[in-house]
Amino acid sequence: MRHTGLFAGIVLPGLAAATVALVPPTATTTVALTGTALYLGGTGHPLTVPADTTDYIRGYIDWANYNFVAPSQLCPWCTAVGVYGPEQFWPITGLRDMSYDASVAIGLDNLDACLRGKPCTVTDPPYTSSGARVLTDSSYTVFSYSQSGAIAGLEKSDLIAHPPSGTVNFVFVSNPGRPNGGILERFVGAYVPILDVTFTGATVTNSPQPTPLTTVDAVHQYDPVADFPTNPLNLLSLVNSLLGFAYEHPEGHSGAPLLQGQYQDSTYYLIQTDTLPLLRPLTIVPFLGSLLATTMDPPLRVLVETGYNRTINPGAPTTAKYLYFPNPIKTACNFLAAIPNGWDNGIAYITGNPGNRPFHTTPAGPYGVGGPPVYAGAIDPYGPPTPLPEPGTATAAPLGTKAAAAVTVSRTGIETSPAAPGGRGPAVPARALRPSSAPTRSPTASAARSASVPGPASAVRATRSSPAR
Repeated sequence: MRHTGLFAGIVLPGLAAATVALVPPTATTTVALTGTALYLGGTGHPLTVPADTTDYIRGYIDWANYNFVAPSQLCPWCTAVGVYGPEQFWPITGLRDMSYDASVAIGLDNLDACLRGKPCTVTDPPYTSSGARVLTDSSYTVFSYSQSGAIAGLEKSDLIAHPPSGTVNFVFVSNPGRPNGGILERFVGAYVPILDVTFTGATVTNSPQPTPLTTVDAVHQYDPVADFPTNPLNLLSLVNSLLGFAYEHPEGHSGAPLLQGQYQDSTYYLIQTDTLPLLRPLTIVPFLGSLLATTMDPPLRVLVETGYNRTINPGAPTTAKYLYFPNPIKTACNFLAAIPNGWDNGIAYITGNPGNRPFHTTPAGPYGVGGPPVYAGAIDPYGPPTPLPEPGTATAAPLGTKAAAAVTVSRTGIETSPAAPGGRGPAVPARALRPSSAPTRSPTASAARSASVPGPASAVRATRSSPAR
């Protein structure tokens, strides 16, 4: 079941407020052959039993590992551990649940305890029970998704201020603190008092060398949590992005990651959206709907992209720009050029031949006809980027193209079980996932979310201040 908390509780209040990696700098210090991968869940999923079922936790960690953590090669032989965070969002997840800020603060305390050798609440394999214990590893990779991205981002700031004794890396997916695109940075400084939501700003990228907090950040195009429009007043871009929550907020889904840029210790990837969320409802109509969607996508994408400034590095903190609009003459030319591009798409679809393009147009890139390249460059990079391979292929592709992985994974699940990417990791168990509809909760999930979870008694950490950049 796809969670809705961050959309309803952060995206919409953010609009109201508007109106009021992979860098392996030194392999010996940032990449460990053994270690522990700490997985945090999204809104509504604390990754503890019985709040989440064993099947759900296993499936979620499988998805995160095979599509993001293992391909990053930051933690190729890591033990996978689920880490508790309340992941609550009153009133979205329940009328008795805690507020967003309170949930983030408790999750932050628990993650910090795990990384600093203090008792913390975790769910160990085979994910049948949860409890408090002390983790004693010297190398950790933290995976976060959606709401837990706010937790991981704040923890990264704290680790910079108070360095850990070992190595810590981060893998973000749908990060609300993504510097250019994350909802928490678009409206940084805003606070919604009734819902207790603080927009805490961008995830920092300036960890110190020679032992940086190496970070990879992946986003699905048009995911409103992490790829929110630069100009929220561009209504076409805004509506497309909000619809993107239903199609591009990626729990259980993967795609072909494209290198989008580097910024200090972080490397950023974009997973292209083949069909605009605005047009996806058409595809439920047999044949004709998909034909219309593929034909209309190129010209409509040109207009949708006018709400984004894709030339800004994804690691550069970028707040909402209410007066932003690209060159109107160039936009008009791109729109006209995109019309025959759409015709070629339709003809190729009808004939079933991708090369049948009688108007001799080239399929447009992620940002549409005339759009800028996906790769926005590198700003003060700590080292070369490490490719994040594409699920479903067997060899690495050049940077900036559709990368590859040794695991065979499709958008609909894990299909085979060869060795992990690059031969550096363990064999992947062939366990089926249900990504189109994430594993369901146990019948007691709602009640369990509000129940106390075993773990250290720690005070709620204040989050109403933006992390240092």
